[in-house]
Amino acid sequence: MNFNFKNECKGIISIICGSEINQDTEEKAIEIGRLLAKNNYAISCGGLFGAMEAVCKGAKEENGLTIGIIPYKKKSSANQYIDIVIPVPFSQARNLVVVLSGDMCVAIGGKAGTLSELCFAWIYGKPIIALSSVDGWSSKIAGQKLDDRRPDLVHNAKTPQEVIQIILELEKNKDLEDLSFGLF
Repeated sequence: MNFNFKNECKGIISIICGSEINQDTEEKAIEIGRLLAKNNYAISCGGLFGAMEAVCKGAKEENGLTIGIIPYKKKSSANQYIDIVIPVPFSQARNLVVVLSGDMCVAIGGKAGTLSELCFAWIYGKPIIALSSVDGWSSKIAGQKLDDRRPDLVHNAKTPQEVIQIILELEKNKDLEDLSFGLF
């Protein structure tokens, strides 16, 4: 295989999101996947359905690389758009692996599982971009601090285009190094 990840991809974006979504959220998630792939970011997510599948579908439309960290032993449980399946059969414990696998996190909607991922991302110093124009935890936490252990806020993005703009700005911002933010 001739694929060199460090030369081909700018980094990995962890998508933290819900498995139950409406059509509006699905369309926005697909567009986020497209934009990430167009900008040479790989995607890591929980590998199942809902917004996870939608983001991966968008990424695959642009030949992006997708990684699914699934809570089952059987790799066939991943959605059809996952390139690399990593089984972590420990139920919600996989949420930590999803968060730590990326250089930063994008939250799209979500329920309690997404909230746990938001907390892990905050604790481990991952920059977080939250899509605030969809239902769920991403809209509730956008523009907020989870606690006082970090000086920054969860970034508020209203559109998929704002998500990628914030990612590109964060990539250029060297002050984030104290948040353990390290793209290749």
